[in-house]
Amino acid sequence: MESEDVIRGRRSIRAYTTEPVADDLVRDILDQARWAPSSQNTQPWRVWVLTGDALERFKAAFKVAVAREEAETPDLAWSPPEDWPAAFPARVAENLERRTRALEASDEDPGPAASLARMADCFGAPVLLVVGFEGALAPAAAYDVGSFVQTVCLAAHDRGLGTCQCATLTGYPGLLRDLLPGAHGTRLVVAVTLGWPDREAPINIYRRPRAPLEELVVWVS
Repeated sequence: MESEDVIRGRRSIRAYTTEPVADDLVRDILDQARWAPSSQNTQPWRVWVLTGDALERFKAAFKVAVAREEAETPDLAWSPPEDWPAAFPARVAENLERRTRALEASDEDPGPAASLARMADCFGAPVLLVVGFEGALAPAAAYDVGSFVQTVCLAAHDRGLGTCQCATLTGYPGLLRDLLPGAHGTRLVVAVTLGWPDREAPINIYRRPRAPLEELVVWVS
C-alpha cells in the first residue's frame, strides 16, 4: 500500500475471523517494527507473543480477575476521566455513540460489561502481543513504546491484518508477570490483538471521527 493509505486505513479491529496467523508473518511484522525510533537508540520495548494454549491461559486468568472484581493496578495508569479537559470526554462520547450503533446493527450488546467480555476474549484474535519496556527506563521509555506499537499496527495493516491496542488487558500486570517469562522488572503497558479482520462486522467499518487539524496544531512563526 501507499503510506497514506496505510496510515488512514489502519483502524482498531474488534472482530476477527478464525483464520490463524502464521508465525513467520508475526515475526515479519515485529522485524519491521523494531526499526521504530527510540531515545538514544535504546530500543526499550519488550514483546511477548501469545498464541494457542498460552493465550487461552491468559484469557482465563483475566476473566477470573474481572469476575472477582479485583482492582486494576496498571503499570502505566490513565488519569481519571473526570479530571480531563472537556474536549477529551466529548471525543470519547462521540466515538462511543458510533460504536454503540455499530454493535446494535449486529445485534450485539453495546453495554460496558459485554464490551469488556469481548475484549477479554481478545475479540476472537488468534494472537496477542503484550508490550512493555525495561522498568529502569521509566517513565520516558513509554513514549518510545508508543512509536513501536504504532509501527506494529501499521505494518500489520499493510499486510492485511488487523490490530487493536488494549491497555485494559494489561490492567493486572502481576497476573501477566506470572505468565510471561522474563517479564519481572518490566513495565507492561499495552496488549495488541492481531488477526485477520472480519470485514463484514459493523464494528470494524463504522466511520470513526477525527478532530479537525485546527484543534490540534498551533503554527508559530
